[in-house]
Amino acid sequence: MAALEDKKALISNFFSLSVLQALNMFLPLFTLPYLVRILGAENFGLVNFSLSIIMYFNILVSFGFELSATREISINRDNLEKVSKIFSTVMLIKILLFIFSYIVLTLLLIFVDKLSEHITLYYVTFGFVFGNLLFPTWFFQGMERMKYITYINFVSRVLFTILIFVLVKESDDYIYVPLLNTLGTVIGGLYSLWLVFRLYKIKIVMPNREDFILHLKESYAFFLSRVANDGSRFYAITIIGMSFGNVIVGYYSMIEKLYYAFMSLGGIVAQTIYPYMSRTKNITFFKKTFLFVVLASIALLIPIIYFYKEILLLVFNMNNEIMGYIFLIMFSGTLFGVINALLGYPLLAAFGYIKEANISLIYASIIYVLFITLVAYVTKDIYIVSFSLVVYTLASVGFRVYYIKQKQLYKTQ
Repeated sequence: MAALEDKKALISNFFSLSVLQALNMFLPLFTLPYLVRILGAENFGLVNFSLSIIMYFNILVSFGFELSATREISINRDNLEKVSKIFSTVMLIKILLFIFSYIVLTLLLIFVDKLSEHITLYYVTFGFVFGNLLFPTWFFQGMERMKYITYINFVSRVLFTILIFVLVKESDDYIYVPLLNTLGTVIGGLYSLWLVFRLYKIKIVMPNREDFILHLKESYAFFLSRVANDGSRFYAITIIGMSFGNVIVGYYSMIEKLYYAFMSLGGIVAQTIYPYMSRTKNITFFKKTFLFVVLASIALLIPIIYFYKEILLLVFNMNNEIMGYIFLIMFSGTLFGVINALLGYPLLAAFGYIKEANISLIYASIIYVLFITLVAYVTKDIYIVSFSLVVYTLASVGFRVYYIKQKQLYKTQ
């Protein structure tokens, strides 16, 4: 009976996350050609450059709880007292990190000339961090009730998409893009908190010093892995903005959105099976899932690369040689990115090898940062800079395969 319930939960969560990722993928692609045409490549690049700066703070405020707290909630989900303590402690830590981030951002806007030129843009974009603070995605994932995340995101993202066409009419309206994004996440976050208290009867308790420190320590390794994985993504935008300007940032950002849309295939599966794998350690199930996802990725990737010109023309209404080469370079590493997602938290971390799952990303990110910084300032070649993403995914997969062989997980029954 328990096995049947697990399967039902996995299927429900998979479809919920699939719908969510479809929204994340198709709605931005729906507005993307319009925004590129109205804002122009330069202002579009400016919006994405500001977002890359703010997302460093988002990583800090999240502090890896989307993985560590998800695991803790999943293990203790039948214990209301324990779950309430976890929820209260995590939220308090995130609030304190948010206040610290706001102070740091203010100092940067005062003393860094390139940022101080657009103070309003950065503060408005920073509201996105507050919205994510309010939205306890990690709680719903731990409870394996991802449908609530989907419902909330569906309403907010559809509304955001409609308002983009209503409010953004000229290039100077670029401020509305982060503003609408912020409003969507804040409203969605407030509603999600209401659901947490209404449906799960969570009680706010003041965590003691030991619990506070324990959660920081347990999540620290996950935080470092997120700095390595997600931080590297935003580091690329930052470096490109500094080295090549907002127009090239605009081109790169367009292709990057397509890249991560494809990569979400591995992310959907990884997020869906991670709580289940943490509880059951079902390696046979993982092997079958891994094989299916890899084969499906290959089947999708072949026509995407073959018809890349048609895809760029369809999505962006542009036939740009620079974009085309960036597309081919970045998509040459997507399969390794999908594999990397599956080998980390659904496998290594679920079997207790959290350090190995995290440190593989940290080592890969060190290689990545050194590579992209060197080629950006020495070669001044955007194509070589774009290839750095492939270097990162290959390094990540290499380290994780090494640890899997070292721990002999492939022999686990």
